[in-house]
Amino acid sequence: MRVWLLAAALLSAGTVGLAPIDARAQQGSSLEDARDQGILYLRKGLDRQAKARLDEAWRMPGGKEDFRTGYYRAQAAFKLMLLEEAFETSAATKALATDDRQRQSVERLEQEMTALYGSVAIVPAAEEKKRKGRIFFEAKTGIINKEKKQLFLSIRERFRSTDIDVPAKVYLPYGDYLANGVAFSIVQGEAPPSVAVFLQVADDAGGEARSGGGGSRLWLWVGLGAAAAVAAGVGTYFLLSEGDAPPPESRFAIEF
Repeated sequence: MRVWLLAAALLSAGTVGLAPIDARAQQGSSLEDARDQGILYLRKGLDRQAKARLDEAWRMPGGKEDFRTGYYRAQAAFKLMLLEEAFETSAATKALATDDRQRQSVERLEQEMTALYGSVAIVPAAEEKKRKGRIFFEAKTGIINKEKKQLFLSIRERFRSTDIDVPAKVYLPYGDYLANGVAFSIVQGEAPPSVAVFLQVADDAGGEARSGGGGSRLWLWVGLGAAAAVAAGVGTYFLLSEGDAPPPESRFAIEF
């Protein structure tokens, strides 16, 4: 009997000691709690959990005025290849920098992102009545670089499976593309192009998408790898305080 009681006590103590941080986070955490938990997740390579906690902190009162929240949220979005959020958050965070070190940190993150991606403005065609739908991107010419191809395919799948509001700014690796059949190019150092398209709408019955501009062409869905797997080695960390743990290895990391 004593053995069973001892085992139960040890199990109970272990359960308490291993209480998930997420459970505590759900009980009215502060901005600092949510932010610091997100940063911890990011350092451990748990990018989705990090993004969720940093999003929570960003939405809290004062979150959008907190440099560390914005800076690490931009990093998490970049690692998950949610590029629109990454660029938008980075720009907002840059305005919050209070010293040269913070300013340089954001600038280096932006340099890393702009070294890989450029933007295109997606606008509705003159005859398009809808303002929400899907964009089917295709590479105009074959992408030889394997890593660049994986990045593009992951981004392409996200826009094929998610409705977006237009006009919208979208980020892609530099190159030549088609957006719902309309050709455009993103060239590093040049002004972003603007592309007028007919939106695609999901076919709930068939799992496909059809043209929203009156056309009858059917677009096949393509199943691709998850964005997180493709971007696992892309993000970068710039340590903003002494004693921070070293960041995960990144091919594109810039150290200073």
